[in-house]
Amino acid sequence: MSLPIFPLNTVLFPGSPLPLRVFEDRYLRMLRDRVANDPIFGISLIDSGREAGDQPAFHSVGTTARLVSLDVHDDGQVDIVVVGERRIMMTEGDWQRGYAVADTDDLPDHQFDRREATVMMGHARAFYDTYLSSIASLIDASFKSPTFELDAEIGSFEIAARLPLHTWEQQAILEDVDVLSRLQRICEVLRREITLLYRGGTAGVPIPNPGQGFTLN
Repeated sequence: MSLPIFPLNTVLFPGSPLPLRVFEDRYLRMLRDRVANDPIFGISLIDSGREAGDQPAFHSVGTTARLVSLDVHDDGQVDIVVVGERRIMMTEGDWQRGYAVADTDDLPDHQFDRREATVMMGHARAFYDTYLSSIASLIDASFKSPTFELDAEIGSFEIAARLPLHTWEQQAILEDVDVLSRLQRICEVLRREITLLYRGGTAGVPIPNPGQGFTLN
């Protein structure tokens, strides 16, 4: 399937909502093209270049975004809300229309042991509850644990979307087609953040670069 691609400095996970303000003429035109046809386009993390006024290179794995809300302002800018649907592999963008268009293929998860994934999903949810309760105790607040999808394929992305991750970590999770590996990554991040909270009394800060150790600020 050929889709318009919206390169952003953001990773969109399947099932997650994302509010956006669209102001560039090319992307306003893209929205007009899609709304009249099928309100779906792709979102991909920028690899190099800028969001505005550029033709940035973007990662080959992204997410389809379905338009669920659109609000046009008097100045022509548009506020939209999209929801991530499915992961896609993309070719390099063709910018002849002013915005990128790429050929895409779905990127499904590999087959996995669902019983083992259910157990690991339970561990991830327990780690997340510990993480939230640790933050709540620091600021003397109450909290209600969110409800996650029991299905590990979807639930893993729901948890990942709530974590304080830099985009390179988010992209690695998005690209991981092994559900068990993806859940393991998420549990490791949660253990890291819980350690930061217990030892430093503060929440962790997203790591700017791969391989850089975290610091307490």
